[in-house]
Amino acid sequence: MRLALAAGFGLALAAAAQAAAERRVALVIGNGAYQNVPMLDNPLPDSKAVAASLKRMGFDVVEGYDLRLDAMRTLVGAFAGKLDGAKVALVYYAGHGVSVAGENYLLPTDTVLRNETDLDFRTMNINLVMRQMQREDRVNVLILDACRDNPFAKELARSVRTRSAVVGTGLSEIATNAAAGTMIAFATDPGRTALDGTGGGNSPFTAALLKHIETPGISISAVMDRVRQDVWRTTNEKQRPWVNTSIIGEFYLNPAAAPVTVASADAAAPLPAATPAALQTPQMLEVKLWEAAERSGQSEDYQAYLESHPNGYFAQIARNRLARALATRRSDADAKGEVKGEAKVAATQSDEAGLLLSQKDRIEAQVRLRAVGFDPGGASGNFGPGTRRALTAWQTAQGLPASGFLDPGQRKALWEQSEADYRKLAAVRPPEPKARAVTVQRPAQPRPAPAQAQAQPQRGGGPSLGEMGSFLGGVGSLVGAVRR
Repeated sequence: MRLALAAGFGLALAAAAQAAAERRVALVIGNGAYQNVPMLDNPLPDSKAVAASLKRMGFDVVEGYDLRLDAMRTLVGAFAGKLDGAKVALVYYAGHGVSVAGENYLLPTDTVLRNETDLDFRTMNINLVMRQMQREDRVNVLILDACRDNPFAKELARSVRTRSAVVGTGLSEIATNAAAGTMIAFATDPGRTALDGTGGGNSPFTAALLKHIETPGISISAVMDRVRQDVWRTTNEKQRPWVNTSIIGEFYLNPAAAPVTVASADAAAPLPAATPAALQTPQMLEVKLWEAAERSGQSEDYQAYLESHPNGYFAQIARNRLARALATRRSDADAKGEVKGEAKVAATQSDEAGLLLSQKDRIEAQVRLRAVGFDPGGASGNFGPGTRRALTAWQTAQGLPASGFLDPGQRKALWEQSEADYRKLAAVRPPEPKARAVTVQRPAQPRPAPAQAQAQPQRGGGPSLGEMGSFLGGVGSLVGAVRR
């Protein structure tokens, strides 16, 4: 009993910490009872099971099932209304979907498609849903178990008037290049159809998703990797889920730590009182640091969070905040006439963090500083005091505000200015080590017998000093041999 109370207290504490840190909103739609095409058995149990799972993980779920077009639009509007200030937005859809000319459409249960015009007025374009999710900086997750056969393919194929309006199989790929912090998951590869489940059970994709989605303490990328592996195996390598993501770092659907198993406990012993120090878990400390950054709204505080938790739960949101602050800063500077060509405002730590320099980039920056005469004291990739001094000296020499930090404009200027010298420096190679002389021991030659000794023939002009020395040496050897 006491163990159950303790476990319940721990779960309540984790839920309270999560609720205090963020709001997470989900939209779940399952359409199976189609009126004008064959019905689907799986979307209803699939979507209801996913909605229940999301609720257990603390999501505020907006859900609807077997929706006509008007009800579907109303539900998406209710979902959009809850997104203000939310840190995570997730959409799960199960049902029919079609792809025409690279655009993806979700089909309400009352859909009738006789021509291209019906796509605009009788379906829901996925881009409409994504626009609601991407109005603020947040983590966005779109999961589509809708890659089934297009039931209106023949009607649409007969009605399309342009070659570009190709009626595709399955759904088309959705790019995330312009959508920072977004993950899009299809039940199978773009352009292919996914398999349905049996009877009233779950589809292969959603069954695998439900198996892994609540696993505590693993990133969503790891969740989708496991889902892909399970679906590939259970379908005998006929279906492979597809994921496209621009999420940087790790995002956790269920950030709770893995449960701790207690071997035994004294049922009669009272539970220890919870002290504030005992509640300072790493997760709680991360939440407090994030809340402080959110309250201040300062780039320096978001950067401090990233330095402490580069792969933390809110890392992607912090990077989005920094990127937006940098863009606003540059725009304001342009409006004031402070930027002419290269940047003329002092670069900050946040500006440099927005560059997302890798270890290799940092090493190259140090080498380039050295190439133009500003020695950072080494090229380890760590921007320590030596590098900051070198950057400050370089900025002063260029007439830039000396801050010791790089921003995009200054990085570009340093790279361009140092290119020629950097290439020369990179071309220098340490000299090849000289090969050491190797002495080869040759077997001793037998000394010639006295009778074999012959005088060397003389060349014109008489013997040279060398030849005379050789001759006298030979005579000495002969005399020594006779004495012996």
